[in-house]
Amino acid sequence: MGLYLGASLVLLIAIGWLFYTSQSKQFSALTVSKMQINATNMAHIIIQNEMQNRSLKKNDIHIMNGFKYGLYDINEQVIYSQIEGKIDFTKKYYKKHSSSFYIETGALGHLGISYIVIKESSLNTEISSLLNNIIISIFLLYVVIAMIGFYLAKLFIYPIQSQREKLNNFIKNTTHELNTPLSAILLCVESENFYTEQNRKHIELSAKKMSNLYKDLTYLFFKIDRETEVPTLNLSDILNKELEYYSQLANKKNITISYHIEETFFKINEECLSRIINNLVSNAIKYTKRKGHISIRLENNILSVKDTGIGIEEEKIDKISQRYYRATDTVGGFGIGLDIVYTICKNYNIKIDVQSKINKGTHFSLNFPML
Repeated sequence: MGLYLGASLVLLIAIGWLFYTSQSKQFSALTVSKMQINATNMAHIIIQNEMQNRSLKKNDIHIMNGFKYGLYDINEQVIYSQIEGKIDFTKKYYKKHSSSFYIETGALGHLGISYIVIKESSLNTEISSLLNNIIISIFLLYVVIAMIGFYLAKLFIYPIQSQREKLNNFIKNTTHELNTPLSAILLCVESENFYTEQNRKHIELSAKKMSNLYKDLTYLFFKIDRETEVPTLNLSDILNKELEYYSQLANKKNITISYHIEETFFKINEECLSRIINNLVSNAIKYTKRKGHISIRLENNILSVKDTGIGIEEEKIDKISQRYYRATDTVGGFGIGLDIVYTICKNYNIKIDVQSKINKGTHFSLNFPML
Protein backbone atom coordinates (compact mmCIF):
# COMPACT_ATOMS: atom_id res chain seq x y z
CA MET A 1 0.00 0.00 0.00
CA GLY A 2 2.85 2.36 0.88
CA LEU A 3 4.66 1.52 -2.36
CA TYR A 4 1.47 2.10 -4.36
CA LEU A 5 0.76 5.45 -2.67
CA GLY A 6 4.38 6.58 -2.92
CA ALA A 7 4.62 5.69 -6.61
CA SER A 8 1.27 7.39 -7.28
CA LEU A 9 2.43 10.58 -5.52
CA VAL A 10 5.70 10.68 -7.49
CA LEU A 11 3.80 10.13 -10.74
CA LEU A 12 1.26 12.86 -9.96
CA ILE A 13 4.02 15.33 -9.01
CA ALA A 14 5.92 14.53 -12.23
CA ILE A 15 2.80 15.01 -14.35
CA GLY A 16 1.91 18.20 -12.45
CA TRP A 17 5.41 19.61 -12.91
CA LEU A 18 5.43 18.86 -16.65
CA PHE A 19 1.99 20.45 -17.03
CA TYR A 20 3.06 23.50 -14.99
CA THR A 21 6.23 23.98 -17.06
CA SER A 22 4.34 23.63 -20.34
CA GLN A 23 1.50 25.95 -19.33
CA SER A 24 3.76 28.61 -17.79
CA LYS A 25 5.82 28.73 -21.01
CA GLN A 26 2.61 28.98 -22.99
CA PHE A 27 1.35 31.81 -20.77
CA SER A 28 4.68 33.65 -21.16
CA ALA A 29 4.69 33.24 -24.95
CA LEU A 30 1.07 34.40 -25.18
CA THR A 31 1.77 37.46 -22.99
CA VAL A 32 4.82 38.45 -25.04
CA SER A 33 2.77 38.03 -28.21
CA LYS A 34 0.04 40.33 -26.85
CA MET A 35 2.66 42.93 -25.78
CA GLN A 36 4.22 42.79 -29.26
CA ILE A 37 0.83 43.22 -30.96
CA ASN A 38 0.02 46.25 -28.78
CA ALA A 39 3.41 47.82 -29.44
CA THR A 40 3.19 47.22 -33.21
CA ASN A 41 -0.31 48.73 -33.36
CA MET A 42 0.90 51.78 -31.45
CA ALA A 43 3.88 52.20 -33.84
CA HIS A 44 1.50 51.97 -36.81
CA ILE A 45 -0.76 54.68 -35.31
CA ILE A 46 2.25 56.97 -34.64
CA ILE A 47 3.55 56.60 -38.21
CA GLN A 48 0.05 57.12 -39.63
CA ASN A 49 -0.44 60.35 -37.62
CA GLU A 50 2.97 61.61 -38.78
CA MET A 51 2.03 61.02 -42.42
CA GLN A 52 -1.29 62.88 -41.91
CA ASN A 53 0.45 65.76 -40.14
CA ARG A 54 -1.56 65.10 -37.04
CA SER A 55 -0.34 65.24 -33.48
CA LEU A 56 -0.71 62.15 -31.33
CA LYS A 57 -3.54 62.28 -28.85
CA LYS A 58 -4.13 60.06 -25.87
CA ASN A 59 -7.44 58.84 -27.30
CA ASP A 60 -5.61 57.56 -30.41
CA ILE A 61 -3.90 54.88 -28.35
CA HIS A 62 -5.84 51.69 -27.56
CA ILE A 63 -4.17 49.05 -25.38
CA MET A 64 -5.34 45.75 -23.94
CA ASN A 65 -6.49 45.55 -20.35
CA GLY A 66 -3.71 44.77 -17.89
CA PHE A 67 -1.03 46.54 -19.93
CA LYS A 68 0.62 49.94 -19.44
CA TYR A 69 2.73 51.84 -21.98
CA GLY A 70 5.33 54.53 -22.25
CA LEU A 71 6.64 56.68 -25.16
CA TYR A 72 10.29 57.75 -25.22
CA ASP A 73 12.46 59.84 -27.55
CA ILE A 74 15.85 59.00 -29.06
CA ASN A 75 17.56 60.12 -25.85
CA GLU A 76 15.40 57.73 -23.83
CA GLN A 77 13.55 60.63 -22.29
CA VAL A 78 9.89 60.34 -21.38
CA ILE A 79 7.38 61.85 -23.78
CA TYR A 80 4.39 60.17 -22.16
CA SER A 81 4.42 57.21 -19.77
CA GLN A 82 2.15 55.22 -17.46
CA ILE A 83 5.20 53.31 -16.27
CA GLU A 84 7.09 54.23 -13.14
CA GLY A 85 10.76 53.52 -12.65
CA LYS A 86 13.78 53.23 -14.91
CA ILE A 87 13.60 51.32 -18.20
CA ASP A 88 16.46 49.18 -19.58
CA PHE A 89 16.52 50.12 -23.29
CA THR A 90 19.36 47.70 -24.07
CA LYS A 91 16.97 44.70 -24.08
CA LYS A 92 14.05 43.87 -26.31
CA TYR A 93 12.22 41.96 -23.54
CA TYR A 94 13.05 41.52 -19.89
CA LYS A 95 11.50 40.84 -16.50
CA LYS A 96 11.90 42.93 -13.40
CA HIS A 97 10.44 42.00 -10.06
CA SER A 98 6.88 40.82 -10.84
CA SER A 99 6.52 42.70 -14.14
CA SER A 100 7.54 42.13 -17.76
CA PHE A 101 8.70 44.81 -20.22
CA TYR A 102 8.67 44.81 -24.03
CA ILE A 103 10.47 47.54 -26.01
CA GLU A 104 9.46 48.34 -29.60
CA THR A 105 11.52 50.61 -31.91
CA GLY A 106 9.12 50.44 -34.86
CA ALA A 107 8.03 54.09 -34.53
CA LEU A 108 11.37 55.05 -36.11
CA GLY A 109 11.41 58.50 -34.53
CA HIS A 110 8.10 59.62 -36.02
CA LEU A 111 6.50 62.39 -33.94
CA GLY A 112 9.75 62.30 -31.96
CA ILE A 113 9.01 58.81 -30.59
CA SER A 114 11.83 56.28 -30.85
CA TYR A 115 10.85 53.78 -28.16
CA ILE A 116 7.51 52.26 -27.23
CA VAL A 117 7.55 50.37 -23.92
CA ILE A 118 4.80 47.94 -22.91
CA LYS A 119 4.54 46.76 -19.30
CA GLU A 120 2.42 43.95 -17.88
CA SER A 121 2.03 42.74 -14.28
CA SER A 122 -0.49 39.90 -14.53
CA LEU A 123 1.74 37.06 -15.82
CA ASN A 124 3.15 36.16 -12.40
CA THR A 125 -0.36 36.19 -10.91
CA GLU A 126 -1.62 33.83 -13.63
CA ILE A 127 1.34 31.49 -13.17
CA SER A 128 0.88 31.50 -9.37
CA SER A 129 -2.81 30.73 -9.84
CA LEU A 130 -1.88 27.91 -12.24
CA LEU A 131 0.54 26.47 -9.68
CA ASN A 132 -2.09 26.61 -6.90
CA ASN A 133 -4.66 24.90 -9.12
CA ILE A 134 -2.19 22.15 -10.00
CA ILE A 135 -1.31 21.59 -6.32
CA ILE A 136 -5.00 21.41 -5.35
CA SER A 137 -5.71 19.04 -8.27
CA ILE A 138 -2.79 16.78 -7.28
CA PHE A 139 -4.00 16.71 -3.69
CA LEU A 140 -7.60 15.85 -4.66
CA LEU A 141 -6.45 13.19 -7.15
CA TYR A 142 -4.11 11.74 -4.53
CA VAL A 143 -6.97 11.52 -2.02
CA VAL A 144 -9.12 9.73 -4.61
CA ILE A 145 -6.26 7.37 -5.51
CA ALA A 146 -5.60 6.68 -1.83
CA MET A 147 -9.28 5.89 -1.23
CA ILE A 148 -9.38 3.59 -4.27
CA GLY A 149 -6.13 1.96 -3.17
CA PHE A 150 -7.44 1.42 0.36
CA TYR A 151 -10.67 -0.09 -1.00
CA LEU A 152 -8.79 -2.38 -3.41
CA ALA A 153 -6.33 -3.38 -0.67
CA LYS A 154 -9.21 -4.41 1.58
CA LEU A 155 -10.87 -6.17 -1.36
CA PHE A 156 -7.71 -8.12 -2.22
CA ILE A 157 -6.74 -8.89 1.37
CA TYR A 158 -10.23 -10.01 2.42
CA PRO A 159 -9.93 -13.54 0.88
CA ILE A 160 -6.57 -13.99 2.62
CA GLN A 161 -7.96 -12.81 5.96
CA SER A 162 -11.04 -14.99 5.47
CA GLN A 163 -8.94 -18.08 4.71
CA ARG A 164 -6.65 -17.32 7.63
CA GLU A 165 -9.63 -17.06 9.97
CA LYS A 166 -11.05 -20.31 8.59
CA LEU A 167 -7.67 -22.00 9.05
CA ASN A 168 -7.45 -20.78 12.66
CA ASN A 169 -10.94 -22.11 13.33
CA PHE A 170 -9.99 -25.37 11.63
CA ILE A 171 -6.99 -25.81 13.92
CA LYS A 172 -9.12 -25.08 17.01
CA ASN A 173 -11.86 -27.45 15.88
CA THR A 174 -9.36 -30.19 15.00
CA THR A 175 -7.82 -29.89 18.46
CA HIS A 176 -11.29 -30.20 19.98
CA GLU A 177 -12.19 -33.18 17.78
CA LEU A 178 -8.98 -34.98 18.79
CA ASN A 179 -9.46 -34.20 22.46
CA THR A 180 -12.78 -36.10 22.73
CA PRO A 181 -11.58 -39.56 21.62
CA LEU A 182 -8.22 -39.11 23.37
CA SER A 183 -9.97 -38.30 26.66
CA ALA A 184 -12.21 -41.35 26.25
CA ILE A 185 -9.19 -43.61 25.64
CA LEU A 186 -7.33 -42.18 28.65
CA LEU A 187 -10.37 -42.66 30.92
CA CYS A 188 -10.61 -46.28 29.82
CA VAL A 189 -6.88 -46.90 30.28
CA GLU A 190 -6.86 -45.31 33.73
CA SER A 191 -9.94 -47.23 34.83
CA GLU A 192 -9.48 -49.96 37.49
CA ASN A 193 -11.60 -52.33 35.42
CA PHE A 194 -9.57 -51.84 32.28
CA TYR A 195 -10.20 -55.29 30.79
CA THR A 196 -13.95 -54.99 30.26
CA GLU A 197 -16.03 -55.30 27.10
CA GLN A 198 -17.44 -51.79 27.57
CA ASN A 199 -13.94 -50.26 27.79
CA ARG A 200 -12.90 -52.22 24.72
CA LYS A 201 -15.82 -50.77 22.75
CA HIS A 202 -15.08 -47.24 23.96
CA ILE A 203 -11.44 -47.56 22.94
CA GLU A 204 -12.40 -49.11 19.59
CA LEU A 205 -14.86 -46.29 18.79
CA SER A 206 -12.40 -43.58 19.85
CA ALA A 207 -9.55 -45.13 17.89
CA LYS A 208 -11.79 -45.44 14.81
CA LYS A 209 -12.81 -41.80 15.12
CA MET A 210 -9.16 -40.71 15.33
CA SER A 211 -8.30 -42.97 12.40
CA ASN A 212 -11.02 -41.41 10.25
CA LEU A 213 -9.86 -37.94 11.22
CA TYR A 214 -6.28 -38.85 10.29
CA LYS A 215 -7.38 -40.31 6.95
CA ASP A 216 -9.42 -37.20 6.13
CA LEU A 217 -6.50 -34.91 6.89
CA THR A 218 -4.12 -37.15 4.95
CA TYR A 219 -6.37 -37.16 1.90
CA LEU A 220 -6.98 -33.41 2.15
CA PHE A 221 -3.42 -32.16 2.60
CA PHE A 222 -1.22 -34.85 1.08
CA LYS A 223 -3.36 -35.52 -1.98
CA ILE A 224 -3.00 -39.29 -2.14
CA ASP A 225 -2.71 -40.22 -5.81
CA ARG A 226 -5.26 -42.46 -7.37
CA GLU A 227 -4.05 -45.84 -8.44
CA THR A 228 -2.93 -46.25 -12.04
CA GLU A 229 -5.16 -49.30 -12.37
CA VAL A 230 -8.36 -48.49 -10.48
CA PRO A 231 -9.94 -51.71 -9.15
CA THR A 232 -13.57 -52.60 -9.66
CA LEU A 233 -15.09 -52.76 -6.19
CA ASN A 234 -18.31 -54.17 -4.85
CA LEU A 235 -19.67 -51.06 -3.13
CA SER A 236 -21.97 -53.13 -0.94
CA ASP A 237 -19.03 -54.93 0.71
CA ILE A 238 -17.31 -51.67 1.67
CA LEU A 239 -20.59 -50.11 2.82
CA ASN A 240 -21.50 -53.09 5.05
CA LYS A 241 -18.01 -53.05 6.56
CA GLU A 242 -18.19 -49.33 7.40
CA LEU A 243 -21.72 -49.62 8.81
CA GLU A 244 -20.53 -52.06 11.50
CA TYR A 245 -18.67 -49.20 13.12
CA TYR A 246 -21.34 -46.54 12.58
CA SER A 247 -24.09 -48.77 13.97
CA GLN A 248 -22.30 -48.71 17.33
CA LEU A 249 -21.89 -44.95 17.10
CA ALA A 250 -25.59 -44.48 16.28
CA ASN A 251 -26.64 -46.72 19.19
CA LYS A 252 -24.89 -44.36 21.62
CA LYS A 253 -27.32 -41.60 20.50
CA ASN A 254 -30.33 -43.93 20.28
CA ILE A 255 -30.45 -43.33 16.54
CA THR A 256 -31.87 -46.12 14.40
CA ILE A 257 -30.30 -46.92 11.04
CA SER A 258 -32.28 -48.74 8.37
CA TYR A 259 -30.56 -49.83 5.21
CA HIS A 260 -31.21 -51.58 1.97
CA ILE A 261 -28.02 -52.57 0.13
CA GLU A 262 -27.78 -54.20 -3.26
CA GLU A 263 -24.64 -55.37 -5.00
CA THR A 264 -23.20 -52.50 -7.01
CA PHE A 265 -19.88 -52.48 -8.84
CA PHE A 266 -17.81 -49.44 -9.66
CA LYS A 267 -14.17 -48.62 -10.48
CA ILE A 268 -12.90 -46.55 -7.55
CA ASN A 269 -10.05 -46.45 -5.08
CA GLU A 270 -11.14 -48.18 -1.87
CA GLU A 271 -9.83 -45.39 0.38
CA CYS A 272 -11.72 -42.79 -1.66
CA LEU A 273 -14.93 -44.79 -1.33
CA SER A 274 -14.36 -45.11 2.43
CA ARG A 275 -13.89 -41.32 2.68
CA ILE A 276 -17.25 -40.78 0.95
CA ILE A 277 -19.14 -43.25 3.16
CA ASN A 278 -17.48 -42.17 6.40
CA ASN A 279 -18.15 -38.47 5.89
CA LEU A 280 -21.75 -38.83 4.73
CA VAL A 281 -22.76 -41.31 7.45
CA SER A 282 -20.83 -39.59 10.26
CA ASN A 283 -22.43 -36.24 9.32
CA ALA A 284 -25.87 -37.88 9.34
CA ILE A 285 -25.25 -39.23 12.87
CA LYS A 286 -23.65 -35.99 14.05
CA TYR A 287 -26.52 -33.73 12.95
CA THR A 288 -29.39 -36.10 13.85
CA LYS A 289 -30.87 -35.64 17.32
CA ARG A 290 -31.38 -38.49 19.78
CA LYS A 291 -34.01 -41.04 18.82
CA GLY A 292 -33.75 -39.91 15.23
CA HIS A 293 -33.63 -42.07 12.14
CA ILE A 294 -31.15 -42.57 9.29
CA SER A 295 -31.93 -44.39 6.06
CA ILE A 296 -29.10 -45.76 3.90
CA ARG A 297 -29.86 -47.32 0.53
CA LEU A 298 -27.67 -48.61 -2.27
CA GLU A 299 -29.65 -49.59 -5.34
CA ASN A 300 -29.69 -48.87 -9.08
CA ASN A 301 -26.17 -47.42 -8.81
CA ILE A 302 -27.40 -44.76 -6.36
CA LEU A 303 -26.11 -44.38 -2.80
CA SER A 304 -28.67 -42.57 -0.67
CA VAL A 305 -28.07 -41.27 2.87
CA LYS A 306 -31.14 -39.66 4.43
CA ASP A 307 -31.47 -38.39 8.00
CA THR A 308 -34.03 -36.67 10.21
CA GLY A 309 -31.50 -34.14 11.47
CA ILE A 310 -31.43 -30.36 11.83
CA GLY A 311 -31.27 -29.74 8.08
CA ILE A 312 -29.44 -27.08 6.06
CA GLU A 313 -30.75 -23.65 5.09
CA GLU A 314 -31.46 -23.44 1.36
CA GLU A 315 -29.08 -20.54 0.75
CA LYS A 316 -26.23 -22.46 2.42
CA ILE A 317 -26.52 -25.68 0.40
CA ASP A 318 -24.30 -24.32 -2.40
CA LYS A 319 -21.58 -23.47 0.15
CA ILE A 320 -21.29 -26.78 2.00
CA SER A 321 -18.70 -28.07 -0.48
CA GLN A 322 -16.31 -25.22 0.38
CA ARG A 323 -13.34 -26.14 2.53
CA TYR A 324 -13.66 -25.12 6.21
CA TYR A 325 -17.25 -23.95 5.66
CA ARG A 326 -19.74 -25.01 8.32
CA ALA A 327 -23.45 -24.42 7.90
CA THR A 328 -23.97 -24.53 11.68
CA ASP A 329 -21.95 -24.44 14.90
CA THR A 330 -24.45 -26.43 16.96
CA VAL A 331 -22.17 -29.50 16.94
CA GLY A 332 -18.47 -30.14 16.52
CA GLY A 333 -16.68 -30.38 13.21
CA PHE A 334 -14.21 -28.46 11.09
CA GLY A 335 -15.73 -28.26 7.60
CA ILE A 336 -13.57 -30.57 5.49
CA GLY A 337 -15.72 -33.71 5.20
CA LEU A 338 -18.04 -32.55 2.43
CA ASP A 339 -15.14 -30.86 0.65
CA ILE A 340 -13.51 -34.30 0.43
CA VAL A 341 -16.79 -35.92 -0.70
CA TYR A 342 -17.34 -33.39 -3.48
CA THR A 343 -13.69 -33.61 -4.60
CA ILE A 344 -13.81 -37.41 -4.89
CA CYS A 345 -17.18 -37.33 -6.66
CA LYS A 346 -15.78 -34.84 -9.17
CA ASN A 347 -12.71 -37.02 -9.79
CA TYR A 348 -14.85 -40.10 -10.48
CA ASN A 349 -17.70 -38.33 -12.32
CA ILE A 350 -20.16 -39.21 -9.56
CA LYS A 351 -23.19 -36.95 -9.63
CA ILE A 352 -24.16 -35.67 -6.21
CA ASP A 353 -27.53 -34.21 -5.25
CA VAL A 354 -28.50 -32.60 -1.94
CA GLN A 355 -31.98 -31.89 -0.65
CA SER A 356 -32.57 -30.44 2.79
CA LYS A 357 -35.19 -28.73 4.95
CA ILE A 358 -34.65 -27.06 8.29
CA ASN A 359 -35.66 -29.33 11.22
CA LYS A 360 -36.78 -31.99 8.72
CA GLY A 361 -33.50 -33.52 7.63
CA THR A 362 -31.03 -33.84 4.76
CA HIS A 363 -30.88 -36.25 1.85
CA PHE A 364 -27.62 -36.95 -0.05
CA SER A 365 -27.84 -38.94 -3.29
CA LEU A 366 -24.73 -40.14 -5.14
CA ASN A 367 -25.30 -41.45 -8.67
CA PHE A 368 -22.45 -43.74 -9.74
CA PRO A 369 -21.94 -44.03 -13.53
CA MET A 370 -22.69 -47.42 -15.05
CA LEU A 371 -19.64 -49.56 -15.89
